[in-house]
Amino acid sequence: MVLTISLSLSPEAEARLRAKAAMVGIGLEAYAAKELERLASPPRSLEDLSGPVAHACEESGMTEDELAAFLEQEKHAARAERAAKLDEKFNAATLPRL
Repeated sequence: MVLTISLSLSPEAEARLRAKAAMVGIGLEAYAAKELERLASPPRSLEDLSGPVAHACEESGMTEDELAAFLEQEKHAARAERAAKLDEKFNAATLPRL
């Protein structure tokens, strides 16, 4: 059974979807169908998403919640490090006097 639906989108949303579809080389309808299929799919497991990393996590005894907390902490640390580097570059740049 195939479901056919009709959607009302703003011109801006349609343009963004068309651009995303073009980036992957498919038409708008195919892209929208693919995205709706993805949204309707059950959530993927940690192992599906990370493969060997999930296996190593499991062997270490770390739970998925502990891993998620660790990765969140590392993400914030990486962002802070990147921001500090950008600040250094900005502060070291010679700006013209006005």
